[in-house]
Amino acid sequence: MAARVCPYCRELNSVTEPRCFRCGRRLPGPLSDGVFKLGRELLGVEAPVTRLLLLLELAVFALCLLVNRSFSLEGLMGFKSSTLLRLGALTPALAEREPWRLLSAVFVHVGVLHLVMNMWMFVDLGRGLERAVGGARFALIFLGTGVLGFMVSDLWYSPFQLTAGASGGVFGEIGAFVGVLWGRRDPQWRSLFARYLIYALVLSVVLPNVNTAAHLGGFASGIGLGFLFGRERSRLRLEMPLRVLAAAGVLAAVVSVGLALQSPIWQGVRARELMNE
Repeated sequence: MAARVCPYCRELNSVTEPRCFRCGRRLPGPLSDGVFKLGRELLGVEAPVTRLLLLLELAVFALCLLVNRSFSLEGLMGFKSSTLLRLGALTPALAEREPWRLLSAVFVHVGVLHLVMNMWMFVDLGRGLERAVGGARFALIFLGTGVLGFMVSDLWYSPFQLTAGASGGVFGEIGAFVGVLWGRRDPQWRSLFARYLIYALVLSVVLPNVNTAAHLGGFASGIGLGFLFGRERSRLRLEMPLRVLAAAGVLAAVVSVGLALQSPIWQGVRARELMNE
C-alpha cells in the first residue's frame, strides 16, 4: 500500500488518510506537500523556523557590511551609527516616528561579536523551544518578545541611546521555557526562573553597553507567552491561525527592514560622521 510521510512528525501514513494518525494534524495536499519538500531542502528538517530566522539575521548583517563599506576588523566589530540606522536600529524618539523599527531592530547587530553571541544563544535555545511548542509558536515568541523588549527599553530609558539586536527575543526564549513549564504545572519552573533571572542580571552587569531593559522586558513577556502556550487545551484548532500569524510576523520583519532602508533618518547622521572623519 502506498504511503506518505507526515511533514510535522515524520510518521508514515496511508495516502487515503486526511490526518496523521500520530500527531493528528491535517496532511497537506500535493501542492502543499511540494512546498514542504522545498522548505526541508532549503532549511532542513530539524528546527526549520529557527534556521529561517537565523538566515534573516545573517542577511541583515550582510547588508550592514555592504552599506558600511568597510570590511576591516574595526568595521566588523562596530558599524557606523548611520549604517545601523539605515538597516533599522532604534534611537531616541524613533520608536514613535517609525514604529516598525521596534521589529527591524531585532535583526540588526552592531558588530560581529554582538551577532555571534546572540545567534549562538538564539540557535541553541531555539532548537529546543521549537521542538517544545512548534515552529509557529516559537516564531511568535521570538518576534513578539523582541518587540516588547524594545518597547520596555523605550519606556525605561526614555530617551535611550542607539540600540539594536536580537537579545530581547533571545531572553524571550529563555523566559518561554520557564512559562511553558509553569503552564504545564511542572514544579521545575521555579528553580529555572531563579536561575535564568540571576543569569540575566549578571550578564547585564558584566557586559558593557547592554540594554538591560530590553533583556528583562523580553524575559518577562516570554514567560507570559510560554505560560499561555503551555496552558493550551486545543492545539490543533489554533495551529493554522497561529501559522498564519507567524508567517505574517516573519513577512513584517522583512518589510520593516525595507522601510528602514527607505527612511532618510540615517542621512543626517552620516553627514555628521563625514564632518568628523
